[in-house]
Amino acid sequence: MSEQLRILPGLDPEDVIEKAHDEHGPFVARVCLFSGGHDSCVLAHRCRDYYDELAFIDTGTAVPGVREFVESYAAWIGKPLRVLHADDAYRRMVLGGHTLTNGKTAPANGFPGPAQHGMAYINLKERQLDRLKRELKQGHPRNSRVLFLAGVRRAESARRATRPPITRSGATVFANPLIDWTAIQMRQYRTEHQLPESDVLALIHRSGECNCGAYAAPGEREMLQSLWPEWFEETIGCLEREAAAAGIPGCKWGERPPGAEAAEGGPLCPSCDWRQLVIEDAA
Repeated sequence: MSEQLRILPGLDPEDVIEKAHDEHGPFVARVCLFSGGHDSCVLAHRCRDYYDELAFIDTGTAVPGVREFVESYAAWIGKPLRVLHADDAYRRMVLGGHTLTNGKTAPANGFPGPAQHGMAYINLKERQLDRLKRELKQGHPRNSRVLFLAGVRRAESARRATRPPITRSGATVFANPLIDWTAIQMRQYRTEHQLPESDVLALIHRSGECNCGAYAAPGEREMLQSLWPEWFEETIGCLEREAAAAGIPGCKWGERPPGAEAAEGGPLCPSCDWRQLVIEDAA
């Protein structure tokens, strides 16, 4: 969907949330998923009367400054913040070698390219959301449900143009209150309400909370290494050397295997969907 005027009016955030309650509620908890990016800042502020707390996923790959901004923004809008930790999930995904629940040894996948984006999303984000859902449901009936508010917008990319405003998977319900908002509306809202912007976002034009590398742009590796050399060494550089020493294919962050098809991402990866659109248009 483009920035052109619509023939029909878009959905209001309240309408989407009310529909989620009518079709899938009641909910034992309502959580706004927050990355610190532009869209999630608008979502967290615009819908602050319709959720109980913010949730930020620490993927283990965020650049310095992201976590600090997320904490300051939560305090600014007066909402409690829950931080979900992926711990060493990224290292495990790249290097493998750990023991799985079935007793087998996990394979080494190397640094993800477009075809492994879905795998990266599951390891770094989806599993953390599943764990949060289980925690929120403790003490409630087994069939109780949790509502997650996400910042998916149809105008973000061709891939998201047909996304429904509400989806459900078991006890998890995702609602996208800003589904029909355009980039112009988002900018107007940020300006009107003087929403804070993170230094990271101003510098690299994305939230910076996830650097799995699946859709890394040419020169992005060098940019990250230049801006945050110590973080790069601790998070990426050391893994590159270990992967190369072990003979693991895909041992360099951001290198795409030739001919690899892009994989579907999740509701928390809007910037990756945008990157994929750019890659496809340039092909």
